[in-house]
Amino acid sequence: MNKLPGTSADILAENIAKIKQLFPEVFTEDKIDFERLQEVLGEYVNDKEEKYRFEWNGKSKALRLSQTPSTGTLRPCKEESKNWDTTENLYIEGDNLEVLKLLQKTYHNRIKLIYIDPPYNTGGDFVYKDDFKDNLKNYLEITGQTDGEGKKLSTNSETSGRYHTDWLNMMYPRLRLARNLLTDEGVIFISIDDNEVDNLKKACNELFGEENFICSLIWKSRQNKDNRNLTGVSSDHEYIVVYSKSPNIRVLKGSERNTAAYSNPDNDPRGDWTSANMVGLLPADQRPNCHYDLINPKTKINYGKPKMGWRYDMNTMNKLINEERILWPEKSTGRPRRKVFITEISDTPPGFSSIVGTDIYTRNGTIEIDELFKHKYFDFPKPSTLVKDLIDQSTKDDNIVLDFFSGSATTAHATMQLNAEDGSNRKFIMVQLPEPTDKNSEAYKGGYKNICEIGKERIRRAGEKIKEEMQGQQQLKLGEEPKEVPDIGFKVFKLDSSNLKKWNPDYENLENSLMDMVSNYVDGRTEEDVLYEIMLKYGIDLTYPIETEVVEGKQIFNIGYGSLFVCLADGIDMSIAKRITQKRDELMPDDEDHKEQRNSVRVVFKDNGFKDDSTKTNVEMELERCGFEEVVSV
Repeated sequence: MNKLPGTSADILAENIAKIKQLFPEVFTEDKIDFERLQEVLGEYVNDKEEKYRFEWNGKSKALRLSQTPSTGTLRPCKEESKNWDTTENLYIEGDNLEVLKLLQKTYHNRIKLIYIDPPYNTGGDFVYKDDFKDNLKNYLEITGQTDGEGKKLSTNSETSGRYHTDWLNMMYPRLRLARNLLTDEGVIFISIDDNEVDNLKKACNELFGEENFICSLIWKSRQNKDNRNLTGVSSDHEYIVVYSKSPNIRVLKGSERNTAAYSNPDNDPRGDWTSANMVGLLPADQRPNCHYDLINPKTKINYGKPKMGWRYDMNTMNKLINEERILWPEKSTGRPRRKVFITEISDTPPGFSSIVGTDIYTRNGTIEIDELFKHKYFDFPKPSTLVKDLIDQSTKDDNIVLDFFSGSATTAHATMQLNAEDGSNRKFIMVQLPEPTDKNSEAYKGGYKNICEIGKERIRRAGEKIKEEMQGQQQLKLGEEPKEVPDIGFKVFKLDSSNLKKWNPDYENLENSLMDMVSNYVDGRTEEDVLYEIMLKYGIDLTYPIETEVVEGKQIFNIGYGSLFVCLADGIDMSIAKRITQKRDELMPDDEDHKEQRNSVRVVFKDNGFKDDSTKTNVEMELERCGFEEVVSV
């Protein structure tokens, strides 16, 4: 029986496979012949010693780190979740680098919008120092889950000598992994200030492509002057750097168009219209074909030519005249204008690159938290109205929103609020390192020992507030249906080492590791822990419905209405194989309509869960005979 692999997606192997598919001739004994690759790429290869590129100490290690598969898993935590059985939202507690690796299979090319508010690297910000050898082990040590010194959580001081380097080494692999998760029409918004905006744009130009840079939104974040600044300038703005996954895609809706100026006073059959200027923009020496006398062909009135000419050449102007789109003044001193019909314009013109307005200041984010908790538990949170506007610009319906520096979970709050307003069903995935709160802080004294505890509680409270407001403010008209409360729940998962001992071998004590193979699971782990790890390895959505059925005391899990069957019990025999087959046939009859579904069904067993080796062989053969193409064990 085949074995399920124990790591996350191998990005390096996948990239090599893509190269092999494009250029099979550059491979020799499964190795890339770089001289041949250069020949194939021809003039697109830069072989000069001096190149234009963005470099820093540790960049190569950061790149390799992003390509190293993770051996970790995400363990379900129902007791800290809300509406576990129905919600499609996720809150993941763990190092976002490892979590992004684990999400590569399940959410590859599925995330429509990413918003992150990473550390600005202002000298007092925490910057997580990755371990280039074993990042999962490093994470377990610093969070106190295993013994060892680990690398302590600390701020990134300007006197460290690696000030910008440490920040870039943290951001680069995470952004690289994040790009893989975006849909082809996806967009990423990154909040930042002057301290690292230049480095951020250079890194993103490399990872996303300069052609996919949309803009740097300028957010007026401060309402009052900062008197602490000794330079004489009070910086009152931050940036939101925006990149798309693919070029030439309109990822932002823009602002809503004001159509009040459109009407139809002459009953034009083409509908409402407004008038537009036709005066040109360039002098005669730069655009001579637009400098001519404009004459009404019916009245013969000559309106002359403006100093800057007309906006259109004579051919285009004659076309407008023939289509009766020109509005002719009664006197020759007037300026002809053209009709612009409302049916010819986009509903949403481009918005400005600056975000300026009332109630979109940092202080409003602070007030939000204070009102929810009745205490000051979080410093400088982004206002949910700001993030809500960004989500509204780029998502719709059931799109997925990801924030892997989720902090106080503003993005989750904003997503739920927007869903309540427009009736959509956007889903959110929050990822946050359980960074400890200061022991002298109000948050710690209030019982919140790390940032994750604040974020989860905020989602609970914000969701209940949204629910109360919707139920209390709806005044229904006769026959009108009440608005449905959006999904205000979330499933909590926590990063940990694998649940299976064979995926966590102890090379320093090989004898004990071999003895551990008698029992598959790490001590303290449950069948449900293993089940979700299997789903991760297969790339199955962690919010998919799971049905359970007990056959002769053995539990069978049915995930995603039959896409995957899992039995992790002891004493597995032919009765389990027969029931799995029956259930598959109930959900997917043997006909042409269900042929593709039936062929993709997978079955997973616990490797040493069978009565004996003979039974294991017979179960596998029976399932293969019944059309199951993939039967594996863990």
